Parts: sequence; C-alpha cells; structure tokens
Amino acid sequence: MGPLAGLKIVEMWCIGPGPFAGMLLSDMGAEVIRVDRPVETDYGYPPDRYRTIWRNRRAVAIDLERPEGVETMLRLMEQADGFIEGNRPGVCEKLGIGPEVALARNPRLVYGRMTGFGQYGPLADKAGFDLNFISLTGVAGAVGTREQPMPPLILGGDFGGGGAYLALGMLAAILEAQRTGRGQVVDAAMVDGSASLMAYMYGGLAGGVWRNERESNNVDGGHWLYRMYRCADGRFLSVACLSARHYRNLAATLGLDPEVFSFSAGRARWPELRQRLADIIGRRTRDEWMSLFEGTDACVQPVLDMEEAPHHPHLVARGTFVEHGGVVQPAPAPRFSASPGEISCPPPVNGQDTDEVLADWGFAKEEVLALRSAGAVGVR
Repeated sequence: MGPLAGLKIVEMWCIGPGPFAGMLLSDMGAEVIRVDRPVETDYGYPPDRYRTIWRNRRAVAIDLERPEGVETMLRLMEQADGFIEGNRPGVCEKLGIGPEVALARNPRLVYGRMTGFGQYGPLADKAGFDLNFISLTGVAGAVGTREQPMPPLILGGDFGGGGAYLALGMLAAILEAQRTGRGQVVDAAMVDGSASLMAYMYGGLAGGVWRNERESNNVDGGHWLYRMYRCADGRFLSVACLSARHYRNLAATLGLDPEVFSFSAGRARWPELRQRLADIIGRRTRDEWMSLFEGTDACVQPVLDMEEAPHHPHLVARGTFVEHGGVVQPAPAPRFSASPGEISCPPPVNGQDTDEVLADWGFAKEEVLALRSAGAVGVR
C-alpha cells in the first residue's frame, strides 16, 4: 500500500532522525528493512511496541564486525533503492560498507547519511544532539521568552530539519537514479535542514521586518494577537489572529473596547495589549471560551495536551490519530487519494525477522544456516 510501494530501503540501526525518515518512507509504502546489531543495547527507550517511529519495518540482525556479516549487508544493499545510516562520518567506511564500496556494488543506490553537523566541516566529528545542532543555526536562539530561549522539543533538528529532509532528499535522488541509472550520496545534516526551515525568518531579518530578539515579532509570541493565553483553569487558548476580518470576530466575542484595543497597534503597544488581553482571557476557563467561540471564525483554538489531542472532534473525523497494536499514534501523513499509506505492522523486536528477510532477499536456506552458525546474523 502507498505511493512508494515497490521501493526497497535498507536502514542501518540508528536513533532519532534516521528512523523518522524510515517511518515516513515506510508509511508511504516503501519496504524498509532495519539492520540491527546482534546484541541489543539498552538506550533507555520504552519497550519496542511504543517506539512508533520504527513502525512498518521488518528487522534483521547482522554482525558487521564479521566479514560474513559485511558481505550479507552488501548483498542487501545491492538490491536496495536506498540506504539510511546515522553514524559519525567515516564509521561506515571503517566497517566496509561506505558509499564507495556500496555504489560499486549497486551504481543506482541512493546512500542517505544522517548526521548533525554533516559529513565535513570543523565540527563534523563532534558528538551532539538536536539542541546542539539547532543552537548553531539560529533556531534555538529564536524560540522562547525574551529572557531565555527554550528547547522546541526535537522538532527543529531531529525530525523537521533532519529526518524529513533526509526522506525528501532520498526521494529526489531515487527519482534521478530511476531516470539516469546513477545513484549518489545524500548528505543530510541537521544544521543544514534546520537552517533551511528558518528561510522565512532570515529573509525577514535581511529585509528589516524581523527583529533579532525573541518575543518581538509577529509569530514568536511578541505580537499580542499571536500567542497563547492562560485561562481561569490554568489551561491555554491560542490566539493567531493576524487578519483584520478575523480580528473583528475576535473583538466581538471577547468584548474588546475599540478605544483600547486596535488591530493596527504598533509594536510599542504590544506589551500593554498582551497584558490587557491576558486579563480578559483569564476570567473564564478554556472550555468556556471555546463555547463562546463556537461557530465564530476568529483564529482561536484550545491548546490541547497530548492526551486530549487524539480526541478532538476534527482530528477524530480525519483519523489524524490511530490506535495500532494498543498504541495511540499519529497516522501516516500526508494523505493520498489513490494510494493511501497505512500502518501495517508495529515496531519490530531486535532482529526478529532475520531468517524471513534474508530468504525474501534471495538468500538460500543453507546460506542463512551457515551465517547463523558463523554468528554473522541473528540475535545473540
């Protein structure tokens, strides 16, 4: 199922953005085979069934420290359209499965490399996590209160600037490989992707309309009509009312005094108007306000937590969240009218499909038994 049905991707076990890219591709129908270590390491994750970014895969365990394991991996890569790895630069080369070797065996292979700092540059060999990478690109510095930046989860680096860009880059390269027969390396660095996500803000900064200061701009919480306000019950409303037509509906519902509140108020008045609006919204609970806004197009919505969101009527109607294997999780996105994606299987246990995968990818039963006997495949 899905528009990518027929594509074959080999994904070397890694964390964060690599598996997220694999999830996007597998949700859209690609066959993704995860290559695990022969001995699973406890990284403090929840049990396998809850690792939703590893859904829609089968898993094979290969020992890449054994020559037979390296040859097994290369045989899989020979048949694949794409390969995903998330190691530091040079690790795959040392293992004997680097792009030069892999592309010699399969010239049409798209070799996807997911890192934080990229394959070259002064920091290429440095360790780091999402927050380190987005700190360099202006993302972390632009998010938070005026007094202090705040980590924007791991959306800007790992998933938005990392895995999503890797998946997009691999699809672009696979399309070219199908046209030309030539594969290539996709260098997906979180510093590059997170910087790309900031294109709008950097354009505004260069054009003089974006201030290089948190809580000072239209969409960073500075504008009094674009932020979240605490209600009487401690919950929040999001107000994102940056058009005059919608502001009229907002003002009517909240009973805003036109002598005090003005849609065209300049930046100098934003702090005052933020406080005045906060005082008004703080008089009722979140759900009381949403009842008053029912049927009114004022760009106001409740700020739902992760337990509430799957039950919102709009998201229920669209099937934005689904339950699979007893786990509530986001459904595949985006939607396709003719070839919809689906969640076909839960995240696999380490190496659980080793024999089945190798058989499906052309290994004879005797070969699999020999590899197991040599300790090159399977979980120990």
